[in-house]
Amino acid sequence: MGDTANAFDYFTFKTATTNDQLTARAGLLAVGQLMESLQLSERIDQHFPLPKSNRRFNPSAYLKTFMLTQHQGSFHLEDVRHLSQDAALRHVMGLTQLPQASDA
Repeated sequence: MGDTANAFDYFTFKTATTNDQLTARAGLLAVGQLMESLQLSERIDQHFPLPKSNRRFNPSAYLKTFMLTQHQGSFHLEDVRHLSQDAALRHVMGLTQLPQASDA
């Protein structure tokens, strides 16, 4: 026991702080990129009726939000708040309009 080296002696890395935004939902970026390459928003808005009020979201905003919450493993509509609280993910994916569960 005296000659065995500590396992942490082999790792020579340093940690530092950062002001960059980080996300725990980086896997959703692949789904978002697929939606963008398929031009999903334009196709959804073309085939679903648009809102009659200027205060409502387009159908694509609802469906994209629903699809992202499903891909992150959510089971409830209230879990959309996880997406709305993730500023880094919303910035990278360009999610400016994100409906809440109460907007349905």
